[in-house]
Amino acid sequence: TVVPKAWILDSSSITMDEVFSETNTELRRAAIDILGGWSKILPQLGGKVIDKDRPHIGTLLEINLPNLEQPARFNQVLCGTGREFAYGVPPHIKTAREAQAFRKRIPVEMWNEPEIRT
Repeated sequence: TVVPKAWILDSSSITMDEVFSETNTELRRAAIDILGGWSKILPQLGGKVIDKDRPHIGTLLEINLPNLEQPARFNQVLCGTGREFAYGVPPHIKTAREAQAFRKRIPVEMWNEPEIRT
C-alpha cells in the first residue's frame, strides 16, 4: 500500500481525525499499523471496558469510532511473547473469553484456556 511520505518520515504527524476520515480502508489500516497497531491507539480513543479477564485472555473494549453507526468492540490481549495486541470482534460479544472463542471460531463452551503458553 502506497502511503503519504509524511507518514513514514514523521509518524507523529498522523492524527486520529486523519486516520478515521480516510475512506480507503487499506490506507486506514496502514496508518493504524504505522501508529503501532490497535493496542497503541485504543487508549487514545477512550471507550469503555465491557469485560476484563487476565491479560492473556483480554480486556473487551467498546469504542465509538467515527463513521460507524454503532460502537466497535476490541479484545486487547497480552500474547506469550509479551507483545500486546488487539483484534476486533462483533458487537454481540460480551466477554473476553467469548472473544477468544470467536477468534478460534468455536462456541465459548468449547474454548479452554491454554495450560502452557509458548
